[in-house]
Amino acid sequence: MESFFSSHGPASDAGATRVKVMRWPASVRLGHSTVLSAKAIQISSSGVGLLMDRTLREGETALVRVDAFVSGNPVRLQARTNVVCCTCVGMDGFRISLRFQELDDDAQTAVDALLGSGTR
Repeated sequence: MESFFSSHGPASDAGATRVKVMRWPASVRLGHSTVLSAKAIQISSSGVGLLMDRTLREGETALVRVDAFVSGNPVRLQARTNVVCCTCVGMDGFRISLRFQELDDDAQTAVDALLGSGTR
């Protein structure tokens, strides 16, 4: 399955063409209590890519949180997502692609700030 973070973006979502590659701490909350550590490795206007030491089921709903610094200022992205795909990447664990559900104003502001910091 092709990631929705490719440089050309998927045919059905032209907004996913701006991609920021990074290494920021992240966490994923499943249900009401399970919180898993992750590392955010990519972000686009439509979703975020994570590295984790475990797999997630495609279609699963998760709350993702990414903590970053942009121009010396802390930025926290918190958004509800759906798991699009999960791929084993060897010793690094699993690459999880999460698509944002409806972003609130704070989440959209955070995404804009993260994409504005040295996009590829």
